[in-house]
Amino acid sequence: MLAGRECRKRFALELLRNGWAPTLLLSVGRFEVRRFSSLGLARSPDLRAVASQTEPRLRHYFVKVDSDATEVRRIPVGWWGTWSEIQAFSNWLREHSRIRSATIVSSAFHLRRVRMCCRRLVSGSTRLHFVAVPEEHRYLREHWWRDARARKLVLAEFLKIASYQALGSGLTA
Repeated sequence: MLAGRECRKRFALELLRNGWAPTLLLSVGRFEVRRFSSLGLARSPDLRAVASQTEPRLRHYFVKVDSDATEVRRIPVGWWGTWSEIQAFSNWLREHSRIRSATIVSSAFHLRRVRMCCRRLVSGSTRLHFVAVPEEHRYLREHWWRDARARKLVLAEFLKIASYQALGSGLTA
């Protein structure tokens, strides 16, 4: 589950609870740390305490949740946030080589850019599935032009996609 909107995390947790996978890897960005405890994980780490030991601009974490434990790992995130996040995910997959498939949860408007990054960075030996948060997708698809915040979100994503495409040849794994 990629960092960003809280509905992504809630939907990913719902998928975990419904048995979609034995492990959930939550990406938690700097401004999400404060709200992390509200997700209600059974063995929730004290992410605020972990973050307090880290310089604010470096606060981005993977939180691995499975039946055995919950683990926190800081990940590097650069200027190209989604690219950096997928690079960290790719590295994590290499370290957990027994994983042969993964479902990536994000917002529908974000999945095109996520796929672009995954094609460049994630090994072809890992089968990837992309799932959009359903409620959010329905609202944005039907009403994005009516709401100023939604318009800004969608239009910003178009600009980001164009930037990633233009710079894609210069971005290396």
